[in-house]
Amino acid sequence: MAILPILEAPHPILAKKARPVRDDEFTPALRQLLADMAETMYAAPGVGLAAPQVGDSRRIVVADPGNQEDDDGDKHPDLLLMVNPVIAERSRELITYEESCLSVPEYYLDVKRSQRIRVTWQDGEAASHERWFEEFPAIVLQHELDHLQGVTLLEHSSRLKRSRYLVRRRKRGRA
Repeated sequence: MAILPILEAPHPILAKKARPVRDDEFTPALRQLLADMAETMYAAPGVGLAAPQVGDSRRIVVADPGNQEDDDGDKHPDLLLMVNPVIAERSRELITYEESCLSVPEYYLDVKRSQRIRVTWQDGEAASHERWFEEFPAIVLQHELDHLQGVTLLEHSSRLKRSRYLVRRRKRGRA
């Protein structure tokens, strides 16, 4: 496994809509990318990572909203490896949560998201899955699926706040 470099805004790949993973791409290389993305997410440390954040413009997400050991000592029992994830349904109830992003370092923003979502996806072997997520796991997945649409945390903020952040990053030589 390898730790991959995480792209930071305003990198152009982060603004691009990710394409679906094709049937012929479900190979050992895809499974290795999922493993590398998970290792990168944990090392960052983070609770989610989308493929565009590591320079891959495909619909791939890894997430571990729990990021803890279970009673049996399994290190990451809640790790989700998602290929072609889609929000199939969302609740009308919204919750606000202060979010941060590995691709937008040192930036925090209150974002309103659906409290509950139903997601469909495939795993690295192309098997289909469907599950409801609530509260924090739902927030994490909505955030990561935003990346697949070319949307970063900056796009949820006002133009003024976004501009100030980018100017500050440029002054530090980071953007």
